[in-house]
Amino acid sequence: MKKHLILWLMLVLSLSAFAQRKALVIGNSGYDKYQLTTSLNDAQLAADAFTAMDYEVTLHKDQSYAQMLAAINDFKKTLTTNDVAVFYYAGYTVQECGKNYLLPYIGAKEKKADERQISVDVVLEALTRAHRSFMILESRQTGKAFPKSLCGKEKGLAKIEKLGKNQGFAMASAPGKELREQGEKYSIFTHTLLSKMTSGMTDFPVLMQESSEAVMAYTKSAQIPLWQSTLDAPFSFWEQTQKLKIRPFRFPLYRSLEGGGSYNF
Repeated sequence: MKKHLILWLMLVLSLSAFAQRKALVIGNSGYDKYQLTTSLNDAQLAADAFTAMDYEVTLHKDQSYAQMLAAINDFKKTLTTNDVAVFYYAGYTVQECGKNYLLPYIGAKEKKADERQISVDVVLEALTRAHRSFMILESRQTGKAFPKSLCGKEKGLAKIEKLGKNQGFAMASAPGKELREQGEKYSIFTHTLLSKMTSGMTDFPVLMQESSEAVMAYTKSAQIPLWQSTLDAPFSFWEQTQKLKIRPFRFPLYRSLEGGGSYNF
């Protein structure tokens, strides 16, 4: 019996050695005439934080539809059944008929906006190739219905109806609430979440609850983040067995809403 236990532990350790933690980070700073000042800073902060926690990070900024699609497909191909995968997006999103979409980068001076968008559900499905996967959306809305929408104007994003197995999902605003940019540096949800994430071992539900409460307290309940989970076991983005890859990792101060932030409307 003891021999079997030792062999089992050796197998678990050998499998863990092949497991990797990977993160795809995308920040888009605008969509047509709608421009953001915080999204690229938020994406860089996310990339730095996950790199510090020893994730294999791929960072992209201001991606067109084709570039975003290629980045997601390339990331999907790298995932294995032993991996932990994180997808972080800062930029514009839209809800259409109860479905959520990521909008590609379109410069303010470009003649025509690309009306194609990337389904959040499709990205979540791609992430299920990993053993555990997470999506974090620091998204904003343009305040208008998507072109040619059959459902008219729908505010904010919708709650995810069905997550895959062992998935976590988080977004900066409550369902049906439009989130608009304020400030020039970071967004309060991203800054708070990453700050708590890199400070020590915290189980995902506890991390999200503490982060949500901090955002609500800071904004006096004007901004209420949403999170969902189908995780079947405790999970921490950072573990004590991991050494921070960047030493020392100095997390930037948030300062005040004048230096970055966001509110629901």
